[in-house]
Amino acid sequence: MAVVNMYPTRLLLAERLTLAVLLSGVASLALSDFVSPLYWVMVVLMAVVRLWRGPLFSLTEMQTSMIGWAGFVWVGLELLLGRALVVAFTDFLLILSLAIVIEEAVPRNQLHRMLVGFFLILGAAVLTDSVLYIIPLASFVWFVWRASQCLYGMQLPGGDLPLTAWRSDVRILFGMFAMAGLLFVLLPRFDFQSYLKPVQPRMQTSGFSSQVQLGDFARTLDATVVLRVEPVGDDHKNFRNRMMGRYWRGISLSTYIGNGWKEVPERRVSHWQKGSEVKLTDEAPDLKFAVYREASDHPYVFVPDGLGKITQIPAAMRIGDQGSIRFTSPPSRRLRMVMQSTGRGAGLKHLRAPVAQEKEDGPVPKEVAVWAEKIAGDEVSSEARLGRLMAELKGWEYDLNASFDHETPIVSFLRQKRGHCEFYASTLVLAARSLGVPARVVNGYYGGEWNETGGFYLVRQQHAHSWVEVWIDGQWQRFDPTPASRWQLSGVRFPALDEVWETVKLSWYRYVLEFQDSDRNQAFQSFISLLKTYMVWIVLIISGVVLGLFLKRSRFRFPRFFSGDLYAMLDGWLIKRGVNRRCHQPLRHVSLPKGIEKKQWQMFVQSWEHQAYGEHEKWSRWDLKRHLRALS
Repeated sequence: MAVVNMYPTRLLLAERLTLAVLLSGVASLALSDFVSPLYWVMVVLMAVVRLWRGPLFSLTEMQTSMIGWAGFVWVGLELLLGRALVVAFTDFLLILSLAIVIEEAVPRNQLHRMLVGFFLILGAAVLTDSVLYIIPLASFVWFVWRASQCLYGMQLPGGDLPLTAWRSDVRILFGMFAMAGLLFVLLPRFDFQSYLKPVQPRMQTSGFSSQVQLGDFARTLDATVVLRVEPVGDDHKNFRNRMMGRYWRGISLSTYIGNGWKEVPERRVSHWQKGSEVKLTDEAPDLKFAVYREASDHPYVFVPDGLGKITQIPAAMRIGDQGSIRFTSPPSRRLRMVMQSTGRGAGLKHLRAPVAQEKEDGPVPKEVAVWAEKIAGDEVSSEARLGRLMAELKGWEYDLNASFDHETPIVSFLRQKRGHCEFYASTLVLAARSLGVPARVVNGYYGGEWNETGGFYLVRQQHAHSWVEVWIDGQWQRFDPTPASRWQLSGVRFPALDEVWETVKLSWYRYVLEFQDSDRNQAFQSFISLLKTYMVWIVLIISGVVLGLFLKRSRFRFPRFFSGDLYAMLDGWLIKRGVNRRCHQPLRHVSLPKGIEKKQWQMFVQSWEHQAYGEHEKWSRWDLKRHLRALS
């Protein structure tokens, strides 16, 4: 009778555990940018209602299968409309998840949830690149184990695998995660991301295109990270000092169109195929670093000062005579590029001489030409004249929110003497041209932050910057007229927490998403080196374990009281009170221990047998100690 009464409780527990398995899979997919919230929100709402009200839904298996077939037809239409195959498959799984959430409570329904949850987790492994994926993955492993125990233990009568306390499963879970980590290192990786190229979500940025309107670039303090840079090899000591304060060149814009700039058509273009090496200078590089690029809505590759070469490029690239390096087509995912530097200020020898748009006077506004002549004065050399213009501009006020006339933005800026870097750079370029010096605007990033926790360098969207390149003495030279107060501004609200979070994200990108065959080989070599270093200690530890197992199984047994077994602990307590229990003798058949009341002893024996035979939650060592103290 006790078994019959226990079955509904077990069924309700199985309901909750299998729903938790399914919701773990749904949560992992919700982290993806590909999956529409419309699909997973309905599943979550119905699951919450079922958890709250119990198994009140009564859809039969046939009705559930009809919903599944309707979802299959709908997904087929999505494929015809251009939906990616992997994404459409996960849409179908979410529709199927909704159906089995509202299916009637039968044992087969529990298995349906666990199977669909498993496929949801696999789909999320392809579609989700967020480090938060580890949270639903861990909960999925936990609830699958608990649900399996519960369902197996429901085999009537009694159940031969009782559901133990959750604390007893912790050691098993650690072992399961350790095994998963070992398989991750040993098994080959497959590239599923190429299937997602048509729908790759990209970070929205402005100012990195062939035409830019004044006022659209570098005007916000967006803390989104666009680049993460870490040293490759052992050169960590000087990496920070050598990377900080660098310019990351993106695109050069030469043609002024009155209220903005556009790129000059390239005359000569060089192409590189995927896997080849891009070499920009003949100088020997002495600093090697890896750049992690977020998926952005532009194809430009940001080139730091002194770049010597890019090794093993991840996608086809091309470079024009204006110095902008870009992917032939936007890459499909976040990328890792290994670069080598020759030192700050070197490199970029591939930049060609200026073209007509960088020499001509028009259409320089008349007000800019008059201002330039007034500030430059009677200086003769181009460097001196530009120096005066720079000094004047650096004395003005930096203001991200300054208003301006969209028809004549530069003239408006000259009157107000305040604005952001795009106006400072544009004004200097036009002033230089009015003085007969070729010049152009360059958009990219400047500066960055050093992450002390992770030991790497990062560039945020708030570091987007405009500066000037001027043709002097037969080469392009950089001039930056923006006031230094610009770099005192930041959009990061909680720097300490942000530093830790960015470290976790970089570790996820580097050691999970970008894990490669070279990393596997390096892991093996590190393991072999570790074995060689600590071989003596490893042999001693293994020998000690083997000796302990031998003594435990031989006639030289340790006293049972010191064992971790509850029976051994109880027998030691009984021996102290004059009772010597024989092996396999039930506790109710032993004599009354000395100093213990009969009624209390009978209550203890009853509680002991309830937990020993799975009717109640199994005791831990501390539970037994508590009961024995109560007896004494």
